[in-house]
Amino acid sequence: MFTKIITVWLFICSSGLQQNKEPTYLIRPFTKIMIQNDNEYLLGVHCKSKDDDIGIRSLKKGEIYRWKFHINFPNSTFFFCGFSRGQINKGVFDIYVVDRDYNRCTKCMWRAGKDGLYGSGEFSKTSLCVLAYVFFKWIK
Repeated sequence: MFTKIITVWLFICSSGLQQNKEPTYLIRPFTKIMIQNDNEYLLGVHCKSKDDDIGIRSLKKGEIYRWKFHINFPNSTFFFCGFSRGQINKGVFDIYVVDRDYNRCTKCMWRAGKDGLYGSGEFSKTSLCVLAYVFFKWIK
């Protein structure tokens, strides 16, 4: 009986926090990451987290590398990706960091442009803004 009461209480608390788009402990929506190559060359992309290697992709112009995940229990979800053009290292960048991105996007779109990586995502419906931007300049 005690376990059922605790479970129901945690569910109610979790649902209440999710409505305010604060990190929750039980119910979390999927977060989707999309990286699109807008360059004329093949873009090498290798994405990882602390625990998972998402894989290496070579993206032609217009192609999208995508994956989805749930934010982990201690709110420490973190993904980073390395980018390259042939043997030229373009940089390694933080693609998803809970502290920066939880309220920024649940559909996080990154566009690889000529000068760098542009990240956009939707704000909550209560915000007057439509997109939140992050920019990383290529190192070469």
